[in-house]
Amino acid sequence: MGKFKNSILHNIMNKIGLLTLSFCHLFLASHAIAANMGKMQVNDINMYYELHGKSSNNPIILIAGFACDHTFWAGILKQLTENHEVLIFDNRGIGQTDSPDSSYSIEMMADDVMALSKKLGLKKPIIIGQSMGSAIAQNIGKRYANQVKKIVLINTFEYLTKAPGMAFELTGELQRLNLPLTYRVQSIVPWVFSSEFLSQPNQLANLVKLAQDNPYPQSLIGYERQLGALKAFNSRPWLHEIKASTLIISGEEDIIAPLAGSNEVQRGIGSNTKIVIVPGGHASPIEQPDKVVGAILNFIGS
Repeated sequence: MGKFKNSILHNIMNKIGLLTLSFCHLFLASHAIAANMGKMQVNDINMYYELHGKSSNNPIILIAGFACDHTFWAGILKQLTENHEVLIFDNRGIGQTDSPDSSYSIEMMADDVMALSKKLGLKKPIIIGQSMGSAIAQNIGKRYANQVKKIVLINTFEYLTKAPGMAFELTGELQRLNLPLTYRVQSIVPWVFSSEFLSQPNQLANLVKLAQDNPYPQSLIGYERQLGALKAFNSRPWLHEIKASTLIISGEEDIIAPLAGSNEVQRGIGSNTKIVIVPGGHASPIEQPDKVVGAILNFIGS
């Protein structure tokens, strides 16, 4: 059980621009071998992807958040693949996907997702996104309404508020100045995780070690380009255009995407939206994997 907990901790560093940890990759490699994986030309980039599970009528696409790669979903992937085909991948600017030095947008990343889905032959997928991934999912819901079945928004918002935006900028500046890794980790994890989660013994030292073992660190270009896209996102004017049945999962201690923001997204989309609140901070699939996957499966089956 301790080894499994450590594998989940590896995903933590995906939130700070120091990511794709080797232990995460070992966890995925030893527990969830993808039958279909590799890189595919999508729009102007080569995208890394993995397709898990058996072909089904309800395929799932998991979209990771800012500074996170596909391993972010390790804690819930196995349960989702028991009855569904599940696509995980690295967004542009992270992991094994290209990081072009040009402007990114949420619309651009939504187009990447749907182009990859089309090339892989996924029909009417269920779109699930966390944090920045939820912004991408919202955009897909608006612009690809007839091509998706349902939407799940985890740790979501209409726009990134000023305070977490400043925290993300600081972490990028620490990386630019090449300051010790400990400072970069310590600068961001209080924003991402709950106090209970961070109170585990030797947590900071464990996170620093995991970051040091990272085989695919995010480049500063990728970090800054993703952050630029996230800061420009604002769905408030068009949330009402999302017509797909939508589930919102919110962390009750989330300070990046607080519950009040999730409520605004729910009101903006309208009556076809339900909200589930789970304990913990901004990384709900890491802190509360069982509750998150339970809410997702109940929603899919409803």
